[in-house]
Amino acid sequence: MSWDSEQARQEIARAETLLSDLGAGSEPVAGAHAIEAVRAVVGLYGECLGRMVRSVEQAGHTGLAAEFAGDELVSHLLLVHDLHPVALEDRITGAIAEVSRTFDEPIRLLDVRDGAARVRVEARGCGSPRMHTSVRAAVLEAAPELDRVEIDATAEPDAVIPVDDLFPRARS
Repeated sequence: MSWDSEQARQEIARAETLLSDLGAGSEPVAGAHAIEAVRAVVGLYGECLGRMVRSVEQAGHTGLAAEFAGDELVSHLLLVHDLHPVALEDRITGAIAEVSRTFDEPIRLLDVRDGAARVRVEARGCGSPRMHTSVRAAVLEAAPELDRVEIDATAEPDAVIPVDDLFPRARS
């Protein structure tokens, strides 16, 4: 039986809770051994996945690699083992391109370093907090290994009539 995305997310959350409970248990030695056992199993799985990904790449099955990248659960598993077939910058650029099309505003990746992506949003007028939220969410979804997304917002000034010019002035 195959999990849907929601069930996969629930299982990930359950695993994280169980692992954090191990470290906080009343028997520290048993908890430490259990965590080491989990790390060993994860390491073995990572090595197996690495061999599979390399075989797919060597055989030139780009469609299969794209399928791996497009599956949320598989994609996250590949990220855990630094095996994702799509480069970090390419995933981020694709995500911000979607947001850019949605809002019809220029958005571009400036750089990625120290766990952060810096993104420039060139909004007309005062910009949109909703757009900034969408950019952050899209980038973190495409690149969950990042810690944060920093928005460098620039705005083109609109032709605005100053509020003071809307009211008659007292003549001296």
